[in-house]
Amino acid sequence: MSINILPFRVYQVLSEYTDADHALPMGELLRLLRTEYGLRCDRRAVYAALDKLRAVGCHIPEYQDDGEGYRLLSRPLEPSEVRLLSDAASAFPGISRRQCERLLKKLGQGLSRWQREQCRPLSVGIPWRGINQETFLSVEVLEEAVSSRCQVEFQYMEYGMDKRLHPRREQPYRVSPYGLFFINGNYYLLCRYQGKENISHYRVDRIQSPVLLEDQPIAPLPPGLDLERYVRERVYPFPGEAVRAVLRCEADLVSDVLDRFGMETQLQDNGDGTFDAMVFTGAAGLKFWALQYVAVCQVLEPEWLRREIGEILRNGWERYQKISSPLKKEKEKS
Repeated sequence: MSINILPFRVYQVLSEYTDADHALPMGELLRLLRTEYGLRCDRRAVYAALDKLRAVGCHIPEYQDDGEGYRLLSRPLEPSEVRLLSDAASAFPGISRRQCERLLKKLGQGLSRWQREQCRPLSVGIPWRGINQETFLSVEVLEEAVSSRCQVEFQYMEYGMDKRLHPRREQPYRVSPYGLFFINGNYYLLCRYQGKENISHYRVDRIQSPVLLEDQPIAPLPPGLDLERYVRERVYPFPGEAVRAVLRCEADLVSDVLDRFGMETQLQDNGDGTFDAMVFTGAAGLKFWALQYVAVCQVLEPEWLRREIGEILRNGWERYQKISSPLKKEKEKS
């Protein structure tokens, strides 16, 4: 037995079988080292291994201080942190079920077997789960392209009527990547085409076969463009300029407005059960958001955006009036 491997194996046993509520006496620790790893050693070797673990920051109380045995009280991630990350991974639709299960297993490896049971996430009823098995590979390649400041080429996929992914076009996309960001339940690549001023966004779970173009440096960002601010000002990942807008909302919409636009949003109580919110965000995303809340919110400014939303609503109502419900027609025939 190599004396150098013993501290690592002791750590593994303590990590798996101990926590704040469970301890191992020395005899049981020796038995687990022997049965699980084939290590036959005496108490003095284990004492030395425990001292080495304590020297590198592992919180393992002395037996005389604990009174029950030896237990590991420090972990890379606390159970509450693992639970939060596990729930987030389970709710993220951009990875396949197999990828999700593997990720959950990795997150739980640093916990004891009892802590893993407590941190098991509930089944989340997400409407769909991605079928792209290359998501994690895409993240690795795209991150490398961003850090290496080189262009990247990839196929961008879309679902067809057969519910399978197909290339959006035959020619691969070639872009200058600037970063990855997570918004509204999806992971996006922030990038730009050569010679284009506008920023583009592509969902990472729809990207396949990314290739680094190491001999093609990225195009510099337009002067004055702050990426963090750009992402922060987008309600949804739509391209286009940000605008300063005024929204008139019903009083019970305060939480939704702050959740979406942030605590920097200026609010003015109108004293009549409504309030005005001053926001600075992308016009396309704001239009999409305002249409979802049209019953309790309207855009006051800018006027051109207000007119566009009104036109969308008017055209939508005209289409509803022109087309009768097929179900209604079937009922009338019967």
